[in-house]
Amino acid sequence: MRDPARGRITFDALAEEWQASRGHLAVRSQETTRFLLDKYVIPEIGAYPISGISAADVERVMSALTARGLATATRRRALSMMRLVFASAIRDRRLWVTVARMVALPRGGTKREPHWLRPEQLGRLVMAVPPLCQPVVLFLGTTGCRFSEMAALRVDDVVQTPHGLGVRVHRAATQSKRTSGAVFGPTKTHQTRTVPVPAALDEYVRTRVAFTAPGGYLFPSPTGGVWTNTNFRARSGWMEATRRAGVEGTTIHDLRHTAASLLIAAGADVKAVQVILGHSTATMTMDLYGHLFSEATWQAMERLPVIPLMQAPRAIDPAKSPGHGSVATSDRDPAGRS
Repeated sequence: MRDPARGRITFDALAEEWQASRGHLAVRSQETTRFLLDKYVIPEIGAYPISGISAADVERVMSALTARGLATATRRRALSMMRLVFASAIRDRRLWVTVARMVALPRGGTKREPHWLRPEQLGRLVMAVPPLCQPVVLFLGTTGCRFSEMAALRVDDVVQTPHGLGVRVHRAATQSKRTSGAVFGPTKTHQTRTVPVPAALDEYVRTRVAFTAPGGYLFPSPTGGVWTNTNFRARSGWMEATRRAGVEGTTIHDLRHTAASLLIAAGADVKAVQVILGHSTATMTMDLYGHLFSEATWQAMERLPVIPLMQAPRAIDPAKSPGHGSVATSDRDPAGRS
């Protein structure tokens, strides 16, 4: 039974309890929700008792985010977070309903379409970065490991399996938004997997294992320490390297998509791609890359019945189309009058 007195707790106090319960999650996730709460939500409704917060109050928070020009993805994340905070109040019998559920998620594009490189483009990019960065680009572009997973790999994680050399991916070095330093924790899915070492990196990996003390990084930064996204972009001259390689606009995360496309092109099935990339489910893999696994969509289009035409339709010249200063021929009578 709900105790009305328990609904008098303020939103900021409830949010603090909820945030404290998320200690098992990745540091980056905790930092993101902490930032959203402190920056955008608590200043608006933090002092309100949760039982007195209405859907209109939540909509006001969302309107403030829109007025600030925040991206759709950020606004959706903020509303999802508020829903979770209110859901924790229901579990604790402080509320009956979650008013944040009455507010629709913002619409609009939230994700950039996956972009990947062809094999020759990946090769050019590898050669465009400094030698110390080349194994990193090649590893990310052929295994699909997340950057944070690559950064956390140590020589101790290299294993010899019956099928060949592999690396045991079981931790991640995520860059903190607050300090910009690396924070070690579990992988995104909290799972461990063994990823085969690509043939192109076999010699590199064996050499690192042979000449590196236990605990040393498999892909070290120039100082022998851990890479972060920021120092890798700076040391590799990423923006200039992608320009020289002819793949300007490519992100480091696009190397993960590149690996997926190369694996699928090489004949890997859904389960193999899921395991190598570390997706939580095969469904996620199919959602992202399903169109690459099958030619069925293209074959279906090719099998459409032939539509008989007197002649192929011609492209329309915008300069000659109606509304651009000229009159369409079909609008003229045989004498040429409009």
